[in-house]
Amino acid sequence: MAILNFTRFELAGTKLAGLEDKARGVMSIRQFQMEQMSGYLAARLTGAGAPEEISEEFELIAKHCKSTKNDKLLIDIMGFDLTISTLDRFLFGERSQIFTRYGIKVVFVSTPEQINSRKFGVLMAQNRGVNIDAFTDWQAAEEWLLKRPP
Repeated sequence: MAILNFTRFELAGTKLAGLEDKARGVMSIRQFQMEQMSGYLAARLTGAGAPEEISEEFELIAKHCKSTKNDKLLIDIMGFDLTISTLDRFLFGERSQIFTRYGIKVVFVSTPEQINSRKFGVLMAQNRGVNIDAFTDWQAAEEWLLKRPP
């Protein structure tokens, strides 16, 4: 079972790992790990930062899914400390379209605060054709991901 680990560091006004953080003026650290599970790829993101830092990794993750012939993806962001605005949720829906282009069914495992009660970000993504959902429970997320369409 292959596990890939990545770490990205950002410091305001500098470029580290090819990334730049101008808006917040703070340092952020994020790590993500991709692991092949039975029937899907799991990506776990940890650290702290802005919501767009998660979606910055979508293309890399989608390309990895394609190269490993995975059409199902679970993204766990429970260990990523962030505050998400309504605009961030809207942009998340827009940026998640990358998964549709690669033919990937995707589910997020998040804290209740990250999802919000109406799942606005998920709804924005679904309205753009993304096969996506979000749960606060890993098992429920995995069941949804592996469920065959009716």
